Amino acid sequence: MRIAYVLSQYPARSETFIAREMQELSSQENDLIITRLRWSDTNAGVGVSGAEVLSLKWNPVEWMLGVQWAVRKAPRSLGRIGRDLLVAARPSLTWVRLLLLGLISLALARTLSSKSVEHVRAHFLDSEAIAAFWISRLLDVPFSLTLHTLEVRFSSSLLKDVVENAAFCAVISEDVKGQLLETAARPTEVVLIRNGVRPPAECAFAFPSSPSTWRLLAVGRLVEKKGFDVLLKACAHLLSRGCSFHCTLIGDGPLRDSLRTQARKLNVAHRVAFRGAESNEVVLRAMRQHDVLVMPSRPARDGTRDGIPTVLMEALSHGTPVVASNFAGIPELVEDGVTGQLVPPNDSVALARTLHHMFAHPQQASAMAKAGRERVRRDFNLVHEVQHLNTLIRESACL
Repeated sequence: MRIAYVLSQYPARSETFIAREMQELSSQENDLIITRLRWSDTNAGVGVSGAEVLSLKWNPVEWMLGVQWAVRKAPRSLGRIGRDLLVAARPSLTWVRLLLLGLISLALARTLSSKSVEHVRAHFLDSEAIAAFWISRLLDVPFSLTLHTLEVRFSSSLLKDVVENAAFCAVISEDVKGQLLETAARPTEVVLIRNGVRPPAECAFAFPSSPSTWRLLAVGRLVEKKGFDVLLKACAHLLSRGCSFHCTLIGDGPLRDSLRTQARKLNVAHRVAFRGAESNEVVLRAMRQHDVLVMPSRPARDGTRDGIPTVLMEALSHGTPVVASNFAGIPELVEDGVTGQLVPPNDSVALARTLHHMFAHPQQASAMAKAGRERVRRDFNLVHEVQHLNTLIRESACL
């Protein structure tokens, strides 16, 4: 089956879960075409071998050719896209974004029209979903979405239309499913399909019984919703207790400088290493070299939030214990005291206390790591989850 993916950018360092999904779909006898809405801001990330990657469509000539093609081949769909563009007030930045998105979608649809595409896929209820919706209309093929959170940048009426016209909406957690069903949108079908990982066949990790220095690891974009400022405060609490530790933070983002400044003000800069963005291979190696992965997620003031951070699955699959926030979909993976430890969001004291407890009880930490690995193997298994997705995609083609 030939499936076209609509991505914001490719490759993307922070979207390894999408790359893994695509690679697994490819291995399950599907041909993949990758379309991109904008340039990659990293030019690094996990690639998908065997997939065809279309060129960027940021060319006014291609936009006009796309419009001409749609006038001839899909005039009704073109008219519907025009009506969708009217949902945003003019003039506004949102309307300009939608207009550009519409032109790029027309150019992509024109190119895809000669490639026998049978299904269109997108992740996130954002630009990617809108473009997938429009392209599927223009090509008259079904499309599907995977929702990670319900952040809304565009008109709720347009996004409602997108959701209700999808062949199915996959959600990565029961938390997101509940949010979606509480909205005014009425999806055709909502299915739980986890972001999965492929656990290594063997795990040699052993939690240290009496480490001279605790090795903490945090991975993610340096943005508010990741809560890394809370982790730095927790580091200060650990230092005040006389704990010997070292914290490695892998990631980059707009809060890099402010977090570095905070570390200096808290007098923990000598205990915290800011490594910047790294490849997935380097991240996985770091997990095996550290004792605990910390993920202090919390809701950001602009409404953005995590779903279930993939890095938690990756850590547990390698047998690394985790401490994370009791927030969003995280408790569906990290069961407090069973597969990891949970703390309230924004509570640096509780985070420090929990980390201290974990290192004081190494056998319990090891047992939780083992149970977490089994949870990932059973419920967050990439092969099983993509097999389910593949079945739904093929069924959509028969409707």
